[in-house]
Amino acid sequence: MTAPLDDASRTRPGRKAGAAVPNSDAVARLAGVSRSTVSRAFTPGASIAPVTLERVMAAARELSYSPNPLARSLISRRTDTVGLVMGHPENPFYQEVLTGFTSRLQRRDLRVMCQTAPDIESVEDSVRSLLRYNVDAVIVTSSGITSAAVGEAHAVGVPIILFNRTVEDDALSRVQTDNRRGGRAVADLLNHGGHRRLAYINGLENASTNRDRLAGFTERLGELGLPPPLLEYGEYSYEGGREAIKRLMLGGDPPEAVFCANDISAFGALDGLRYDLGLRVPDDVSLVGFDDVPMAAWPCFDLTTVRQRRNQMVEATLDSLDLLMRDPDRPPIRHDIPGRLIVRRSARLAPAG
Repeated sequence: MTAPLDDASRTRPGRKAGAAVPNSDAVARLAGVSRSTVSRAFTPGASIAPVTLERVMAAARELSYSPNPLARSLISRRTDTVGLVMGHPENPFYQEVLTGFTSRLQRRDLRVMCQTAPDIESVEDSVRSLLRYNVDAVIVTSSGITSAAVGEAHAVGVPIILFNRTVEDDALSRVQTDNRRGGRAVADLLNHGGHRRLAYINGLENASTNRDRLAGFTERLGELGLPPPLLEYGEYSYEGGREAIKRLMLGGDPPEAVFCANDISAFGALDGLRYDLGLRVPDDVSLVGFDDVPMAAWPCFDLTTVRQRRNQMVEATLDSLDLLMRDPDRPPIRHDIPGRLIVRRSARLAPAG
């Protein structure tokens, strides 16, 4: 006969054979309360009097008791696991994001199950895989998400929230940097520095971050009476940025300043300008990135960029996740968090006076 799977299991790894493992019945007897009261004491947000809670916790400490999370998940139908779909974990920005999510989720006593999905097609497979493990929610940082993946998650009551992404589906919750506003700020900076021929090195064409940064940049240039930027594609990569800058500068009318869709492509562009083309930054060409990864402040780059407030974005995502997990039917939650222009020495500024 198979023993029931609950917190009354009598042995656990690391205990001597035959040693009894304290269960909630033992805690209830010692604390002089019911077993359901013990359950409420270990359920976040449950209603229980402070004096009773302390009595239960004191009994639990005395007995070295801790609830069995697997048994609790069978009762609550929750696994306390959050699925995380990462698009480009090799990007230092998303490495920082991954660290932020895992550390904060662990502090909330939640587990993380991570899948990588470099393109929109693989996001659907990743979400489907996570749903098979009965995750309680899914955070997507990849370049997009299909309606099929969204539908499958909604069908089983699992909320999805997009991080630093947006899609046309208004039914999805999201947290992102105000990318359009960031692009406008870069246009103002370069205009004030006296630049007139400008260029933009795209990231991934179908990424909302790239689309919105370019839209804000181009929109503001038009308002300032400047022509739209020359365009090249760097695919958000170092190699892509280095090759894109050479195509721009070796063309018939090279730009005076270049805005890159992210810092990694800007690092490639910087090295392309200096080492491949023998140009000076910012004397010959100004360069601006987006993200403000830690490397941007290194003296060898000293990159002017738009800072994404990673910590604030992660916290807003997890706060939204709490609300969505309590009530999956609530209206979508959306946060657009302003970036911050960080001025360093890669961009020429307006002369004093």
